Amino acid sequence: MKHVSGFIEKAEELKSNDVDEIICFSVNEPFVMKAWGKTCAENKHVKFVADGSGEYTHLLGLELDLKDKGLGVRSRRFALLLDNLKVIVANVESGGGQGPLFQLETMSMTMSNLPKDLVEEIVSRVPLKFMRSVRLTCKKWNTLFKSRSFMKMHIDKEEAEERELGQKRMIVMKDYNVYLMGIVVGETPSTKTLGKLTCLDDSEQIKISEVFHCEGLLLCILKDDNTKIVVWNPYLGQTRWIQTRKYYRAGGWKGRDIYTYALGYENNSENRSCRSPKILRFIDDFKLRPENPVLRYEIYDFVSDLWTTLDVSPHWRIMSQRGLSLKGNTYWGAVERNDYAPISHIICFDFTRERFGPLLPLPFSAWGAEFASLSSVREEKIAALFQTSETFKFEIWITTKIEAENVSWSRFFTMDISYLDSKLSYKSFFIDEEKKAAVVFEKEGKNRCHLTHDTINIIGEDGCLMKLELGEPTDKNCWPLVCPYVPSVVQIKLHKGGKRKEQSD
Repeated sequence: MKHVSGFIEKAEELKSNDVDEIICFSVNEPFVMKAWGKTCAENKHVKFVADGSGEYTHLLGLELDLKDKGLGVRSRRFALLLDNLKVIVANVESGGGQGPLFQLETMSMTMSNLPKDLVEEIVSRVPLKFMRSVRLTCKKWNTLFKSRSFMKMHIDKEEAEERELGQKRMIVMKDYNVYLMGIVVGETPSTKTLGKLTCLDDSEQIKISEVFHCEGLLLCILKDDNTKIVVWNPYLGQTRWIQTRKYYRAGGWKGRDIYTYALGYENNSENRSCRSPKILRFIDDFKLRPENPVLRYEIYDFVSDLWTTLDVSPHWRIMSQRGLSLKGNTYWGAVERNDYAPISHIICFDFTRERFGPLLPLPFSAWGAEFASLSSVREEKIAALFQTSETFKFEIWITTKIEAENVSWSRFFTMDISYLDSKLSYKSFFIDEEKKAAVVFEKEGKNRCHLTHDTINIIGEDGCLMKLELGEPTDKNCWPLVCPYVPSVVQIKLHKGGKRKEQSD
């Protein structure tokens, strides 16, 4: 333990030299190691890991037999440098706790030689952003990700660490790139980029104009290519490229995709890993051409690998490009089709029955920019944000009941924002129920016509507003987007040998 303070002091320096993790490892029970960690109040970088049985220490040949002193088997003092989880250098105490350290140039033992249950325990501690490197190390480790026991263990540990840190993991899109970020909401709010999410099957990073999230799966719309889309499971490292269908009346400008999309699943199983994802894609320009609108609805099924045209006669107009996926269904702000009226309803597309439900009431009526967006709360409820320019009231409502054909609401909090120097252009948000706060991603600038930089505003029920800067994007037209991230074990790869079927009209 006497060396831990030195590692804490040098943590930033070590990280600047590409040391990703610092781990204090010992033959002790987990509760002992956890207690040690709590004695270092200033520690934010060193993790404490227990080898309760001493098995790993024995396999590395680092055990120290102190049974004659009544202390049982312990570990020698050692320092290991691991590259891609392989031991390349080790400084090990020569014995008895008194001798000098000697250097081992190589060590043949690697983690791939360890028993399966021990490998699962160790690899499950690896943060999500390093999972790609772990999977590429050897076939044995890659196979771990097909084990449900391992995936559950890893997800549980990630969630436990998230709760301990008071951190929420979010998918954030900025400057046409997608990132996994950790966001802490509290007296000292902060953000931390946990990794830049890249499509593993693509050698060049693509530009993404929109991201739609459904329980750990991401549907990415490409910025300058309307011939294909990609669905991505960041946790499993899987992507599925899907060719879109051309429709002669639905043109695009410079290859840009002008369809509205939604990602959901057929809700016929309690087992999340067995649910079948689907994609809804549609265009309806009734507002531009009410006499002869371009109208087309189609759905893609992951099992059949097939697009199918849906027979839809809408009595509504969907007023927001981005919907919210919740429990496999997707919701949008909407109005009656022929009404010139404020947004006072939402509408749901049921992916199991492949049809839209009735208009469901919102707890407010909003004109245009006053209605910001919808967000989810723990993948269980819908949150709706509303700001009126007349009374300067900022409101958030949460559903107490939400079904495809039924909804009820409760006010989360109301705040007077008349004291702000400039009114905010809300676009994307999430809420922290425990902190009673809304975290809003948006653009700010001198005025609404000159929005230059991306920001995060944390708005509390007590009227407090804290601001975090995300920086100035290269393209001012790219709005920052945020959605919650939950690891998914749903397989989305097209089976080998499978052939694309003829598409159905």
